[in-house]
Amino acid sequence: MNASAMKTNSLSFKIIIRILFFTILLGGVIFTTYYLFTRGQIEKAARDKAFYLAENTKQKIEEIIRPAELIPQNLAWMMESGAIPKDSIYSFLEKLVRQNPIIYASAIAFEPDAYAPGVKAYAPYAYRAGENIESTDLWSSSYNYFSWDWYQIPALLKEPYWSEPYYDEGGGAALMSTYSVPFYMQRNGERFFGGIITIDISLEWLTDIMNSVKIFDKGYSFLISRFGVYVAHPEHKYIMNHTIFTRAKELDMPDLRDIGRDMIHGVSDLKSTTLKDLGRVSIYHTQLSSTKWSLGVVYPHREMYAGLYSMNLIIILLSLGGLGILLFFTIRIIQRLLSPLTLFAGSAREVASGNFQAKLPAVQGSLEMKELHDSFAYMQKALADYVVDLKETTTAKEKIESELRIAKEIQMGMIPHIFPPFPDLPEIDLYASLLSAKEVGGDLYDFFLLDEKTLCFAIGDVSGKGIPASLFMAVTRTLLRSVANRSLAANEIVSAVNKTLSLNNESNMFVTFFLGILDIRSGELSYCNAGHNPPVLIRAAGEQHFFNLTKAIPLGLFDSHGYVCERIQLERGDRIFLYTDGVTEAEDSDNKLFGDDSLLLAIREHPQASPRELIDYVNNAVAKHVNGNVQSDDLTMMCISYYGNHKQ
Repeated sequence: MNASAMKTNSLSFKIIIRILFFTILLGGVIFTTYYLFTRGQIEKAARDKAFYLAENTKQKIEEIIRPAELIPQNLAWMMESGAIPKDSIYSFLEKLVRQNPIIYASAIAFEPDAYAPGVKAYAPYAYRAGENIESTDLWSSSYNYFSWDWYQIPALLKEPYWSEPYYDEGGGAALMSTYSVPFYMQRNGERFFGGIITIDISLEWLTDIMNSVKIFDKGYSFLISRFGVYVAHPEHKYIMNHTIFTRAKELDMPDLRDIGRDMIHGVSDLKSTTLKDLGRVSIYHTQLSSTKWSLGVVYPHREMYAGLYSMNLIIILLSLGGLGILLFFTIRIIQRLLSPLTLFAGSAREVASGNFQAKLPAVQGSLEMKELHDSFAYMQKALADYVVDLKETTTAKEKIESELRIAKEIQMGMIPHIFPPFPDLPEIDLYASLLSAKEVGGDLYDFFLLDEKTLCFAIGDVSGKGIPASLFMAVTRTLLRSVANRSLAANEIVSAVNKTLSLNNESNMFVTFFLGILDIRSGELSYCNAGHNPPVLIRAAGEQHFFNLTKAIPLGLFDSHGYVCERIQLERGDRIFLYTDGVTEAEDSDNKLFGDDSLLLAIREHPQASPRELIDYVNNAVAKHVNGNVQSDDLTMMCISYYGNHKQ
């Protein structure tokens, strides 16, 4: 190993790295907390200031607009009450415009026949012309006031209405907005719609108010109409030539389009977006209650967070300097404290090579180094003792493993393993397999002839695992062989085995058990079940289903329990598939069981398979399901095919 590799793998290096890591981590947490808190405070202050500026600007606008709205409203009342003589309308309007500097022009536009029967259009209009006040009739062939929004919309809605800003070519020829109020008249005791009273307000004062809003160096405010048209903006080319939506489309800014939608719908909110010239900005917007126009205040983030960014830079530079100083002193201190470890490393290599009596270096100074010296000395003695114990343990373990292998061989030798077992009996074919989850297991199967025409077969599963289960299995199998004979029914054999197993069963072990007796010539099967999984009956006609078994407890629990003998008739080509719960309860890595349905599916997919082939197919299906997951239960299966008097 080269020097650089030794340095990077040294304890000193690792301690330094960890100290630096946690120092940087702690500093990062503190810095992030400070940054987020400060940023939040700045955002709150910006929101509060934006709200204040917007509301203050809105109030200034409303203070001009609200009194102006009262003028046509009062005039409408005067027209209905007849307080204004018809021949004095022009002089009245001129006086009204002269006395109200906010008003650029005013008109009373009559409905057809409203001014007088037969007069289809009449609209006295007074307006400012330089220093003078002039008046005219708005109606002309080139200016049909009935078709203009300032007349049509309030006439239709029957309520006051602020028009979109416009250039009034037929009137004042200036950018203005018209406030229209419908009025009514009385004639012959009947009240009828008389027309529209308007005042035209120039928007120059509005631009002055908007420009007075100061937001850092590059921030600004703007005003849009109820349809999104720019009414006031620091870039004069946008006024009346663009909407907020056309700008959003030109700049490909869905965020700006969404902000515009909120504005024209009267939503007050603070949202962030990115503008081409200012970068990331926050926009606070609110709506004027009178005109339904919306006011926006733009805060550039670069200016809003400028102080925070400067402070962050200072903190980072100071942190880097402090980190360098910390690193320098940390290296010096750790090298001085850990230098004795080099001596212990040499001693440790000698011990590792087998010299348990290697001399340890003498230490002075810190308590930790003295404890390390004592620990090394203790380790030397413990290793020497351990080597002696290990030799004894290894010898004992090898002896146990040898005995387990012998037990496994004895166990497997007790169950039939020569197939086909009855080559001289063409009426049947039989195959079985047993895979232990441990060196020795508790599953069992057995089959033998009671006479030349009677087959006895059984399968069982002992509770527990290992050597105790295998011994209980051996006893069960031995009892079966000693008890079974042609004169006893299946339930009598099972009851006899159960009675013997239950005696002196202090360990409370038990075995689930299924016993079948098959008359090879007639195909009659009598069977008895003791708490075991139901076998699968596979009919030659294609039907597969589990046996319908009478419930009974396993063997070895109660010596007086009675068991029931049941019978079915096998037809030529029928098969019986027996198994232990290790098959259906095989688990994959997600603890999902193989299950009864998967077992039936594996059997149905191979309707013509021989007993050996069918067991191999099921084994493969279980192995695919568990996918290498270690199993805790034995896997035992037996399959019997019945062919009648001869194989087909």
